[in-house]
Amino acid sequence: MNLSTQVALSPQTLSISEFIAPLTPTNFRVEMKSVEQQLKTVYQTLAMLRVSNHSFEVFLNEMLNAITLKIGELLGADRTTVFLIDEEQKELWSLVAKDEGKGSLEIRFPISQGIAGQVARSKQKINIPFDFYEYPEAASAKALDQKTGYRTYTMLTLPLLNDQGELVAVVQLLNKLKPDSHSGLSLEDRIDFSGFSVNDEVLFAEFSPLIQLIIESSQSFYDATQKQRAAEALLEATRCLASSRLNLEETLKRVMNEAKKLMNADRSTIWLLNDEETALWAKIPQQDGTLKTITVQVGQGFAGKVAQTGKPVNIAFDLYNHPDANTSKNVDQTTGYRTCSLLCMPVFNADGKLIGVTQLVNKRKQGDFPDYNPEDWPNAPECFKASFNRSDQDFMEAFNIQAGVAIQNAKLFETVKQQYAKIQQQEQMQRDILRSLTNGVISTNSQGEIIAANPSANRLLGLSETDSLEGKSIFELVRLKGADFPYWFNTALTGKDEKSRQQFYPDQTLVSGKKSESSVHLSINSIADAGDQKNIYGALVVMDDISDEKRLKSTMYRYMTQELAEQLLASGDAKLGGDRKEVSVLFSDIRGYTNLVESMDAEAVVGMLNEYFNVMVEPIFQHKGTLDKYMGDAIMGVFGSPIPLEDHAWKAVQTALDMRSALVEFNHQRMTQKQSPIRIGIGIHSGNAISGNIGHSRRMEFTVIGDDVNVGSRLEGTTKRYNCDIIISGNTYDLCGDRLRVRELDIVRVKGKIHPVALYELVGEKSDIIPDNKLEAIALYAAGRKAYLNRDFTTALSKFAAVLSLTPEDSAATLHIQRCQHWLKTPLPPNWDGVETLTEK
Repeated sequence: MNLSTQVALSPQTLSISEFIAPLTPTNFRVEMKSVEQQLKTVYQTLAMLRVSNHSFEVFLNEMLNAITLKIGELLGADRTTVFLIDEEQKELWSLVAKDEGKGSLEIRFPISQGIAGQVARSKQKINIPFDFYEYPEAASAKALDQKTGYRTYTMLTLPLLNDQGELVAVVQLLNKLKPDSHSGLSLEDRIDFSGFSVNDEVLFAEFSPLIQLIIESSQSFYDATQKQRAAEALLEATRCLASSRLNLEETLKRVMNEAKKLMNADRSTIWLLNDEETALWAKIPQQDGTLKTITVQVGQGFAGKVAQTGKPVNIAFDLYNHPDANTSKNVDQTTGYRTCSLLCMPVFNADGKLIGVTQLVNKRKQGDFPDYNPEDWPNAPECFKASFNRSDQDFMEAFNIQAGVAIQNAKLFETVKQQYAKIQQQEQMQRDILRSLTNGVISTNSQGEIIAANPSANRLLGLSETDSLEGKSIFELVRLKGADFPYWFNTALTGKDEKSRQQFYPDQTLVSGKKSESSVHLSINSIADAGDQKNIYGALVVMDDISDEKRLKSTMYRYMTQELAEQLLASGDAKLGGDRKEVSVLFSDIRGYTNLVESMDAEAVVGMLNEYFNVMVEPIFQHKGTLDKYMGDAIMGVFGSPIPLEDHAWKAVQTALDMRSALVEFNHQRMTQKQSPIRIGIGIHSGNAISGNIGHSRRMEFTVIGDDVNVGSRLEGTTKRYNCDIIISGNTYDLCGDRLRVRELDIVRVKGKIHPVALYELVGEKSDIIPDNKLEAIALYAAGRKAYLNRDFTTALSKFAAVLSLTPEDSAATLHIQRCQHWLKTPLPPNWDGVETLTEK
């Protein structure tokens, strides 16, 4: 593409190829000043128009191509290459035309390699006549020819030096052609086998000042404009960073974008050093747009080594040739990316302390190139075949100074913001604590002006929760009947020791603004400076509400869940007399309690019972029951009172099963402490009971009374007789038996009751897995009971004996064997129905 089509140059400015093409061996000396003037005009116009790097790259490419073609034309070479010097990278590089004229390809190789490298080092020409392949150093060129299908016969490689004898470029010409050879002939027919002559070398020497002028002036202008553009980009990046908000994440993102734009890199990452200075972390964009935090240890990887040493790492193309590139290769293989070059630079804060590392990946070549295709991995794409140079490193060093300031400011702001948020969180926590307290709490300064108060204080003072007390005098709001509150307050502030600064006045009458009265326990505590306890700067006033309602709630919370207590208070039943309810009662006690505690001192007994009750009462509350009372080592729980409870029988059974499981864990802990395990018995019965507030008017006690309650108590006692831990009545079984696995133990008539009660051993829930021998024993026992009630005592005896063979400790089977043996010897009464009468309580 012609330069004049890319930028609006002045009409007299021509493409470089247009004023190089007419040059001939006879006129180039005359035209040299004209070329120099035209070059000057082109550069001035380009500078004035501030063309893009891409536009100037096109111009430079065109200029090199034009020079290359002109040299080949003047010296009669089939192919010509001009290698320029990259002093920083110690490389030779050139632009070679692609096939079918599709742009140009940059090739690079170390100055220490090849014939061109030998000429660059020695600054001496090398003229190789026919046949080039016989030359000792032609092996690599011969191998390349075999790949491309080309044939090198002769070669002339010449150094291009300036007036100071410094190397500017290396010119390499291949295959001297016969004069006026026809282009349609094969290369072998066109070759001049005498090779390049001394006259060719002289002609090149005469023509070289013009080539040198064009190359050096172009490079000088290019370097100057590159530095100017980089400086302007650095200034713009600095302005951008300076205007960034004090937000760490936003600052990091802006630093990454500006660094990438400044250095024309494909990717950029900012790694920050953690507080322990052991690792670097960075937020890496993911394909879904989210950011993922990645961590690398200091000393590991390229960024980690920069953090460890504080020195830059600049790896030129191709990074895969670097000895430490294995990690990058492995990561690239999983992501499909291709890392070709890398520049890692340390970032210091204003105090010279390392705080992070900037990492730039893949310097992009100027020009139009297709986007990288991950399917081409591991081949390096043309767009990444470039390297970060010393100039890039210098600019990044300057950039990182500004980045360090921006990042440090953002980190400081982040720290302040976090501390402020922490303070706010603590203040909110204090407010939440105050709000959750049922006691009224007021804090004041030393003059009694209120600083803060919780909603409970507002309520006790007869104010709404939205009324603000801040700034008001506590002496005007807290008024006690028959007491001198101001005196007590000042006493707490002026006390000489810690004890006198903590005043407590029980059972005081607080008069609210509405002339209503409340009973409170009053505490006044001075607030001292943490650093100087003698410096009193305020007081904390606490009013504990001991009114009837609070006393009622406090008592209720001991016996039922807060949910049930609040529901009961809301219903108004808490202060009513008794009424009849359908309930299930649960009684439990400790087996052999007297023997268990007789060797224990009183303190150990109390400690053991407290631990036991804590474990056993929790299932009652969990299943919406009420703790009716403790009776020594016994517990009484009620389900369905004082609040009616649907499925109360099932709740009671679930509670018993959970108590059984809790006891296993409780005993396990006791045995690890070398203490004896505890056995318990539980009885459950469902029926009618009178529920209400029983006792003195100032002592609230919910309980249930009635015959069915007594039956429940008797059932708990029968667990000893049948040697099982849980027995439920027939009434309870009828209400939830479809969900249970049980064994019908017996039918008994308890003391004081006419109607018999069926007894069931609670094995577990129907879904529980039961051992086969246990299931067989239950089936045999049921068969034995059926035969027994049918008066077939012989069959029953054999069934119960079979039960004992499976479960020798089965007391119920033993009891029935004794009964069978008795009735086999004794005539049955005429009215015998198989029901046993229990005489014990």
